[in-house]
Amino acid sequence: MSDDYANPWSYRLMWAYLFGVVLILMTPTFYNYYISLNEYGFGAANYEFTTGWYAAVFSDSLLVNAFGWTLMLGLVNLVVTVPLGLLAAKQFKRRPSQAWLVALMLLPLFVPGDIFASALLVFFKTLNGGFQELAALTGLTFMKGWFKLGVTTAVIGLVVYTVPYIFIVILITLGRFHPEQTEAARACGAAAWRAFWDVEFPQVKAGVFASCAFVMILTFNEYTRTAILKGGFDTFTTVLVSQMLNTGMSEQSYAMGGIVSSIAIAVIGTVLVVTMLRAGQTERRRRGEEALALPA
Repeated sequence: MSDDYANPWSYRLMWAYLFGVVLILMTPTFYNYYISLNEYGFGAANYEFTTGWYAAVFSDSLLVNAFGWTLMLGLVNLVVTVPLGLLAAKQFKRRPSQAWLVALMLLPLFVPGDIFASALLVFFKTLNGGFQELAALTGLTFMKGWFKLGVTTAVIGLVVYTVPYIFIVILITLGRFHPEQTEAARACGAAAWRAFWDVEFPQVKAGVFASCAFVMILTFNEYTRTAILKGGFDTFTTVLVSQMLNTGMSEQSYAMGGIVSSIAIAVIGTVLVVTMLRAGQTERRRRGEEALALPA
């Protein structure tokens, strides 16, 4: 929003700069669309427009299965990570002087992904061996596979990786929230859950929804941790990297990349538009209340 004293050209140049940055960042995505819509695929001398590769995606069982596994990992990661990030952000909001909590939450981001994944791999193998011995001693055989490489270990690796991002996103949203509002609701007799749901959540839900989208995008983008900890199934990124290293990406893979990019852009765009519209409504409501409060 511009003020009454700003130069209109500086305002326009600022927006032109922002659109330019977004355009540069999105160029690889647009190039993926360009390749996926070529009848002859990547590197061909001729270009003939087609949407046939998008229809062919669903006949590629390897890609479809990998997409399904990745979607499942993302949903499980979302269910676990977003509440953890929200609780951690609320804890810091109550005690903002405890900066060590922020440092502790961000610590996993400073460990290189391959080292982090290798450490988790050794940890899970040791833990799995311990549970196998415990199962043999006690006869409780159901404990044998608890930490065998698979969905559980892949999800744990993703949770440790994504929680810091979700913590920061929700903490930024909580910056506009005043804990006194929750205290007022509790003083009026509301239970803790009712005070959170009716007073706090409406003000932070944009950050929560953005976090959900962020978790899914990070899950689809992640390769190193998932490849090392996933066990015997393939994910979307492991299939793409395997194709690039061995035979080259197929035209269906470019099309699947276009589909995933379109879904991510649509979700993030919807969150941003809704947030901007609600922020505008809140600002207009605040100005109206201030105007009514002025003496006649």
